[in-house]
Amino acid sequence: MKIVVVSAHPDDVELSCSGTLLRLQDQGADITSIIAVAPSAEDNANRSKEIVERELTNSYKLSNFKLKVFNTDVHANGRPNLVANNITMTKLSELFDSCDIAILPNPEDYHQDHVTTYQLAFPLARKRAKEVWLMQSIPYCHYYKSNTANLFVDVSDQWNRKQQLLECYPSYIDHGMMNQVKLSNQYWGSRTKCNLAEAFTIAYKHV
Repeated sequence: MKIVVVSAHPDDVELSCSGTLLRLQDQGADITSIIAVAPSAEDNANRSKEIVERELTNSYKLSNFKLKVFNTDVHANGRPNLVANNITMTKLSELFDSCDIAILPNPEDYHQDHVTTYQLAFPLARKRAKEVWLMQSIPYCHYYKSNTANLFVDVSDQWNRKQQLLECYPSYIDHGMMNQVKLSNQYWGSRTKCNLAEAFTIAYKHV
């Protein structure tokens, strides 16, 4: 099985679906992670391009997911400028291989980079994936109205490794955020009678 996950930022995968990816990897799946917004200058004083690159490298050394980072255009101030147009989609398509499952950001996220990543990736996923899943990401999922969860994946056995991946991003993921992620996974686990689960919306399935 081949899985392609397209996320906007470093740490999006770890926060939203790393437990599921680890579970699928344990079952023999080949995991490719595409990050649409490359590490760059940050507004957060605790983060810099170099810090995020180092954290990203540390996480992927642990997970062994295949990493592809899109060469995002940047503004004059060094901040990324991800836009949904034909030029960007054509460039992104070079990284997007055919797969069994594509996992994308949810279009109802209020973070613009997440929405743009979805707009770029979904047309590619429809053509190249047998199924398309949308992430249920904290805290954005609290505001979803249409794309509510309809798939729950038990990640109880993968939680300790997921936590290790989250700990690779100390400049952003603190103890409070870690607790929020675990509480959400516990809530979703209660929906499917397990200890911890990650949630998705199945947006497309090839018949």
